Amino acid sequence: MGQSRTRAQRAIELAPNASNAFFALGELYLQQKKYSEAEKRLRQGLKIDNRSWRGHFALGRVYWANGDVQQAAKQIALTLQLNPDLADAHLLAGNILLRSGNREDARTEFEAYLRLAPKGEFANQVKTILQKMKPRLRSDPCLSLLFNSFHRLALSVP
Repeated sequence: MGQSRTRAQRAIELAPNASNAFFALGELYLQQKKYSEAEKRLRQGLKIDNRSWRGHFALGRVYWANGDVQQAAKQIALTLQLNPDLADAHLLAGNILLRSGNREDARTEFEAYLRLAPKGEFANQVKTILQKMKPRLRSDPCLSLLFNSFHRLALSVP
């Protein structure tokens, strides 16, 4: 992984406006659980290309790993706005919503994951979760409203 990091850093030196190099380096730091470095690099990449679903998705994963559910929800909602067919974003959205107690919308996101990746890496686990889920009232209306607002925007973007 050190060699990959060195290559990504070199790419940034050669092309400091190459957002993908920042995203690659951020993802490497995320894999190494160096979350503050990952966030820093991903934010640098998003300053260059704020319409990158890859950057928003990776930043959402950083926030999720740090337990910042609200920031993760914002980034994943932006990811889905930019790339509504990204199965892994629907999976993370489902987990975010489930953690916040919004089982109804979590179910919708898990179903979207299965629709997009019926044989995906986590398909069996998602099927098990869906079988165990029972409809409940939403426990965090602010987070649900925030996420649903962003998600509705995603559906309206051409």
